[in-house]
Amino acid sequence: MNEEWRDWTRLNLSRGCNPVELVDILRRNGFGTKVIKAVMKDKFPADYRAPDEIDYPALARCALARDPASVGAEALDDQRLQLFVLKDFLSAAECEGVMALMDSKLRPSTVTTGNLHYGYRTSSTCDLGRMVSPLIRDIDQKIARTLGVNVAWSEEIQGQKYLVGQEFKAHTDYFQPQSAEYEKFAGARGQRSWTFMIYLNTTEAGGATRFTKIERDFLPAQGTAVIWNNLLDDGTPNPMTEHHGMPVEKGYKSIITKWFRDRGEGPLAG
Repeated sequence: MNEEWRDWTRLNLSRGCNPVELVDILRRNGFGTKVIKAVMKDKFPADYRAPDEIDYPALARCALARDPASVGAEALDDQRLQLFVLKDFLSAAECEGVMALMDSKLRPSTVTTGNLHYGYRTSSTCDLGRMVSPLIRDIDQKIARTLGVNVAWSEEIQGQKYLVGQEFKAHTDYFQPQSAEYEKFAGARGQRSWTFMIYLNTTEAGGATRFTKIERDFLPAQGTAVIWNNLLDDGTPNPMTEHHGMPVEKGYKSIITKWFRDRGEGPLAG
């Protein structure tokens, strides 16, 4: 929580404002309970129960996180974030089929924040989830089933293609709390939780996904999925998930990305 919001909280507590109302306002602006408690200290209402309380620990303990070996995934041995690698998640034929669909409907990629300089993200994007395709439908369901989160708690699948020299500079997938971005993209549908990314081809050189805070690179290998939780188990965004789609040096890189949210229709588990 930045100093402006801390000052706002302290000021309103000193004025005798209802702590429950203050907590509700802070939660609507993307702050997790743990962060709010740290600022409010003994003024945090002990019996507070949000009407739409999200079970973040359950989201962090989805089926994949509880038993990665059951689907052939391997957990990254790092306590700073939840990250899993799942080789051969898609077959070569499935990958080739998705890339053929992508190449017919590519558009320039965009970002959710409007203040980033030209060249920050230079790939092309395909809105795969909007296509009427049995292949995409089946992959969509397979992703949700593997993660163990209801597909209704997710965004549509997107495809991205990077040519030589193209990249997506260091960024996070979650929406920054207390920002216009958060209000616009997370206000109704909720914060981004899990990211499920699949490499559709093996890039000849370059194109690694570099997690900048933990100094780990993942090289594009056809069919491999890299999956991570953008949030901590109290719903607070995890800055350790910052990653950089490194420039392609030779060949190209095509990926699928599917983002999940912290709320949706129906139960959490699909």
